[in-house]
Amino acid sequence: MDNSLKREKIADGAHFNAVCDPRFKFNRITFGFQVPLCREKASLFALLPRYLYRASSEFPGSRDFNNYLASLYNARNEFEVAGIGDTQFLGISMNFMDDSYALAREKITEAAASALFNCVFNPVLENGVFDANYVEICKREQIEAIESELNDKRTYAANQAKRIICEGEPAAVNPLGDAESTRAVTPEALLGAYRELLESAVIEIICVGCNSFTDALALSKKAFTPLKRMNTALSKSAYSPLKPVVTEKTELLPLLNQSKMVLGFKTGGYNNRAALSLMSNLYGGTISSKLFLNVRERLSLCYYCWSRVYKEKGIMTVSCGVEESNIEKAKAEILAQLDAVKRGDFTDGDFTSALLYEQNNIKTVNDSLGSLTWWYLTRIYIKSIKSPEESLADYNLITRENLTEAANSMTLDTVYVLSGDGRED
Repeated sequence: MDNSLKREKIADGAHFNAVCDPRFKFNRITFGFQVPLCREKASLFALLPRYLYRASSEFPGSRDFNNYLASLYNARNEFEVAGIGDTQFLGISMNFMDDSYALAREKITEAAASALFNCVFNPVLENGVFDANYVEICKREQIEAIESELNDKRTYAANQAKRIICEGEPAAVNPLGDAESTRAVTPEALLGAYRELLESAVIEIICVGCNSFTDALALSKKAFTPLKRMNTALSKSAYSPLKPVVTEKTELLPLLNQSKMVLGFKTGGYNNRAALSLMSNLYGGTISSKLFLNVRERLSLCYYCWSRVYKEKGIMTVSCGVEESNIEKAKAEILAQLDAVKRGDFTDGDFTSALLYEQNNIKTVNDSLGSLTWWYLTRIYIKSIKSPEESLADYNLITRENLTEAANSMTLDTVYVLSGDGRED
């Protein structure tokens, strides 16, 4: 099966990408902007997909727009804001049934793509600027999303630790921005940010599904013809530099019974992505990993304990939920298990389990339009465009020695602890 990506330049810094997989009955078109993460503009840029996806000048009311999508066999639009290394990704997507399944052979692809491009290129305006009521709704939703992070203490701890690990770097910026900056956004400022995106952001249009997407390509070329693209802000990610001394920080929160600890490690530039993934799997990424079997199960020091790699930044984190009295014991054992991997103290069975886990993850990429879209978006970003099937071959070349090399590249950089302060409110 050939589900490799077909890529075509349609303007300076803008590309149209298509992946055809006949197993799907639905299609997905994602219009993605990429800009350098910047504290001063993150809130402003993050608001744009939230504003653009809900309506267009053709259907300025959300209800009318949703009714139109329903008439396209219940097509569905959505938006996304995320961080990839030092880059802020802003996306709007349209999901729709393929033309071949329409009862009267309607051109659903053309209509859905047109609706998506209208959202992007013909947004709802009021007196020449963005609609003030829509802007206020989007601001309220974004502030709620920013502040809701604290409701999930695991996520909050992981994000806070990452910001400390990457302090002073773009990756430390929340892709959603901050509440204070969001409150200050005006319709005029949002319109200026919108024009900046169209003029200078890296743009990737990614189509995934069973369609050939020739209609979507034609619409894309037509939409970009009148645009003046200049100074495309190509964003890259740099490996996070190791701090001269380990940063240790404890944050206190009320009503927190179980402490959260995150250890941050840095590679110092080691760039074998496949080896880093397998090493993390073997160390703390699965239920057969060293962290799970030893720190959680054998010693009962943690309620959960796992590792994760941020390959674009050369970072690995270990997150755990732990009683405050066990923090130092858990930390010592986590480091001891990493030392064991560095020495090659693991069995061939451990290595095989880590490999099979990663291979299974890659194979499941083809199970959904969203995961396949994100796969290719990431591969385009790192300039190594391979299909999931092609990528599997990279992992078959990894050896035990590669895993120990990846582990030995890791140096402790940050220790972050989220703990209760003893107050009831």
